[in-house]
Amino acid sequence: MSRLSDIAGVLRGLERICSKGASLTYTEMTSILENSYMKPVAEQAIKIVLDDAEKPEQDKRKLRTDQVLKNLPLVLEGIRLYSRVLTNVDLPKFRTQAAQSKEDEEPSNGDYRLELDPDVRSMDLLDLDLTNDAVLRERLFKKVYIEEDEPPEISPEDAKFERMLMNEVKLNDSAQERMVPATRLSRVVSFGTLGVGLGIGVVAEASRRMVGINKKPTSDAKLDGSLVLNEANAERIVSTLCKVRGAALKLGQILSIQDNAIMSPALVAIFDRVRESADFMPKWQLDKVMRGELGNDWESKYQEFDTKPFAAASIGQVHRATLISGKQVAVKVQYPGVAKSIDSDIRNLMSLLSVLAFLPTGLFIDSIANHMKIELAQECDYVREADCGIKMRDKLSCYPEYYVPQVYSDLSTSQVLTTEYITGLTIDRCVDLPQPTRNFIAESILKLVFRELFLHRYMQTDPNWANFLYNPDKNTIGLLDFGATREFAPTFVNTYFKIIDAAANMDKANVLKFSQEIGFLTGYESKIMNDAHVDSVMLLAVPFHKDEDFDFGKQTITHEIQELSGVMLKHRLCPPPPEVYSLHRKLSGLFLLAGKLDSKFNCYRIWRDIRSRFKPFPEEETVVMPE
Repeated sequence: MSRLSDIAGVLRGLERICSKGASLTYTEMTSILENSYMKPVAEQAIKIVLDDAEKPEQDKRKLRTDQVLKNLPLVLEGIRLYSRVLTNVDLPKFRTQAAQSKEDEEPSNGDYRLELDPDVRSMDLLDLDLTNDAVLRERLFKKVYIEEDEPPEISPEDAKFERMLMNEVKLNDSAQERMVPATRLSRVVSFGTLGVGLGIGVVAEASRRMVGINKKPTSDAKLDGSLVLNEANAERIVSTLCKVRGAALKLGQILSIQDNAIMSPALVAIFDRVRESADFMPKWQLDKVMRGELGNDWESKYQEFDTKPFAAASIGQVHRATLISGKQVAVKVQYPGVAKSIDSDIRNLMSLLSVLAFLPTGLFIDSIANHMKIELAQECDYVREADCGIKMRDKLSCYPEYYVPQVYSDLSTSQVLTTEYITGLTIDRCVDLPQPTRNFIAESILKLVFRELFLHRYMQTDPNWANFLYNPDKNTIGLLDFGATREFAPTFVNTYFKIIDAAANMDKANVLKFSQEIGFLTGYESKIMNDAHVDSVMLLAVPFHKDEDFDFGKQTITHEIQELSGVMLKHRLCPPPPEVYSLHRKLSGLFLLAGKLDSKFNCYRIWRDIRSRFKPFPEEETVVMPE
């Protein structure tokens, strides 16, 4: 029975070793096995067998038998006791006590940890009582006292570099390497496949609701509970948009910055992917574009070029590179086929959305589509974007809170744009910053919008939050992506200023008067339409009504305007002025950004400052928009 008991003990020991081993890292396991006395015992046993290989067979058998019988109890007992020690000691850090036995009378006091003693050999254990856990524990382990050194000093340069790494923009984990459909046919097929998928999704969603197995709407969002824009269909849309990029992805990015008044939190989370990152081109497709734009020797123009992008958007993807001079730059490369497919992409997308009744009536969809075509054609011209970036850098140089990266025109073409590489925190990563910092970011962006429109008539109208990078070291906001930059006509800016100023002064009569003058209204609308329009403008001006901090985190303006939008869509007689599409998209993005940051600041004083600086522009100047 004693043998059976020993075997059972060995098995239990092995089981405990395995259980403990499962929780150990590879490094810890290697350290334990390398430093344990089991290893030298095994090594010596093997050595004994190999050393006697040349001895007479009879002597070999006798020696083998003697050695096995002699060492087997030691090995078995060692496994059992070693496993007990292993399972009872997890090598923690200990605090020594004041009054202890002579162990504590060692020269060094304070914190210590236990480490396996690498100097212990198997033969050292023969003189020990192997049945005594305490003795075995003392012999196997040694104390390593922890010296509480002063933390190493980090130079300002090293600290700045570490912060720079933390502030770098990175490609979203969900982004995938996928070929961009470069021909019109391949893009049409993508939209057709999406249409079939959405139809199936609608049928499936309706079936689930009929049998009562689908969950009910969880919020008051306007699109929560929609048959078309259910979560499965949202995933289909996002997947297709990230694949085809271009005009389709641009629309998805607009959807992604809506708040909970429009879409449920679940859908907002799904569409976040199209705002944060699109998919990116494979290397062979990237190389083809670069060869076509900068020549077959394009790689020789850079000291280093990272072929995997750190950002991917609707029109192109951005790579980090180093110039021959050593300057760090960002190289934006346009997706092939995007510029040539703008018309067909928008037509296919609008047809699909109309068939699925996703777009409400009264939206003047033709006007929206035409404006999107003009805007996307401009964004696809990287020569124009380079020029806009240079102009904006000059116009905003007098404001220390903004930074516009330098443009390298010699490495920029119609489909490749090279600019200075800057780092910073995206808006999504600023939400946990201190309240004063969040207030500063939102307040600076509001000032930027008003300064661009009313002081310079020159605005970057893309509301994508990825275009703002907050640099905590310099307390500045880096501004990116000037493809959607446009100049506004003096007549429009002068009249629009009058509308906002009247709303800030709660003057409804002048809001109506100047809204008719600028083209929001024809003058023949019903009282219901006039009241809804004026009320919506007054709501936008609520933050400017009182000389106190306005809490954007608790504002309900977007919800209230959404309630009025149904009335305006039903009773509107004309589309709004073409300038309004991009301008109001930027203003909407601003409100949502300020709410995202839960910011609080005095908008009343900001408007009063702009009002004091505004001077009506000479209206003989004209701005010609491309057709």
